[in-house]
Amino acid sequence: MKTFWRFLSYVMGRNTERTPASVIKEQLNEKRPLPLGRTEFETWSDRIISGACIPGATHESIKFVLADQLLHLGPTVDCETDLYFIKCLRKFAVNQVADTMRREIRDIAKARMEAEQTKPAEVTALPTGVTDAKEVLSNGRV
Repeated sequence: MKTFWRFLSYVMGRNTERTPASVIKEQLNEKRPLPLGRTEFETWSDRIISGACIPGATHESIKFVLADQLLHLGPTVDCETDLYFIKCLRKFAVNQVADTMRREIRDIAKARMEAEQTKPAEVTALPTGVTDAKEVLSNGRV
């Protein structure tokens, strides 16, 4: 039965809603040639985006990341699996969330430290000319 779904996907150029997950998983692990033209890039990136399922990201921002990822591949790489790029996109999204959280925590800690530093220091020494109550009682003078 897998052969039928693979053939149907090949003929149609895409999967249907009923394509089994096992067939899609095989397709994701299959090395495919990297895009060489604009239309190939659009088709390729749309396929990657549909598999990545990254919430809140625009298609343009994901395509920017994919184009950047292509630029960072080695000179001998001309084929790669879709799963590689999907995992890269998901890792970049994780990095972005982690960096945002790290900055927020840093800013909160920085604001707290600044508030503590600007708080007036408690006066432990008496001002000049003021005598301590214990000293007054021990001397017997007011």
